[in-house]
Amino acid sequence: MAEGKAYPCVCSPEKLAADKKAAQERHDPFQGYQRTCRNIPADEAKARIAAGEPYTLRIKVPLDRGDVVVHDAVHGDLTFDAKELDDFIIFRSDGTPTYNFATVVDDAMMGITHVIRGDDHLSNTPRQIMVYEALGAPVPTFAHISMILGPDGKKLSKRHGATSVEEYRDKGYLSDAFVNYLALLGWAPDGETTIVPRDALAREFSLDHVSKNPATFDVKKLDWIQQEYLKAMSDQEFSRTVLVPELAKTGLVDEGSYDERPGWYDLLSSILKPRTTLTPDVVDKARFLFWGTDVQFDQKSVSKNLQKDYSRGALELAASALEQVSAGDWHTDAINAALEPCPEKLGTNKRKFFGAVRVAECGNQVSPPLGESLELIGRDVALARLQKALPLCVVAQ
Repeated sequence: MAEGKAYPCVCSPEKLAADKKAAQERHDPFQGYQRTCRNIPADEAKARIAAGEPYTLRIKVPLDRGDVVVHDAVHGDLTFDAKELDDFIIFRSDGTPTYNFATVVDDAMMGITHVIRGDDHLSNTPRQIMVYEALGAPVPTFAHISMILGPDGKKLSKRHGATSVEEYRDKGYLSDAFVNYLALLGWAPDGETTIVPRDALAREFSLDHVSKNPATFDVKKLDWIQQEYLKAMSDQEFSRTVLVPELAKTGLVDEGSYDERPGWYDLLSSILKPRTTLTPDVVDKARFLFWGTDVQFDQKSVSKNLQKDYSRGALELAASALEQVSAGDWHTDAINAALEPCPEKLGTNKRKFFGAVRVAECGNQVSPPLGESLELIGRDVALARLQKALPLCVVAQ
């Protein structure tokens, strides 16, 4: 104000509304604030304020300023006509600063060199440049990045599902996978690479590769990237960082149980990794291993696989074959070898035979590979489950 770059405005809301209406009626190309108080003598303005008139503070946009050029790192040079900028308010009548003033003061005092933000702020930038210049502060580099849209083409919001990082974390997305996906929303190192580790993101990121076009938040692509990160884990890493922690959350195992039987957990990890998208998925997929002999049957699976004329024979033949596998040899290859000739002996196809055995052992017709599942269940429990399932093998009436 001392330098004449800002001034008090005592125009009432009614006065401002009347001026705007008059400008519209005369088809004035400039319909912003009419600069009524711009040239009021300082003494007069001071006296009116002392008398109690409400006032705001306005920036004085130089009339000869010319075009305001925003040197945008994403969009290139963007030109705005300064004549279309009115003398906008920087302090309200209650003494609080406006956003376009406060944000500039804040950034200038912190020495901000780059302002990277959504392109919905682009309309604010010419005004903020006016404030930088009035303060005598260096204008930072601006980079206005595109909006993230939902599948319906509208700005991403709560109606599209989870909206906070914490919600995606709680759903079971890995932080590295989520960072990778977010980085690709409007940016890419070469237009083709999709799996980019964090250190590569930090090393390769540059504003000149940021797209000008809006990005769409595609949950299917996020899920694909998540699966790629999970599959890239070693069995041990998956066991320690995903499997055991998730099972421990539901009380199925203790948090420190991995070291008690690492081979068991790593085998389970090897069959769950390619079947997992969100980390809590492992709980439902592995729950059948902790039932002992009290299998919780899916009734639809029972109806389709156990209540058939071949079902009892399938379970009896499977039990006979598996009894020939000793406890010392109880592993996937030996189990598969024992069961492989059974369908032909029974006179049925593999789908029917293994479907019946799978439901008897796992409770559901959809489960991880049978051989590995039986190894994980253990010999005694696996044989006991076959016997307990026999009463279910009746033909549905």
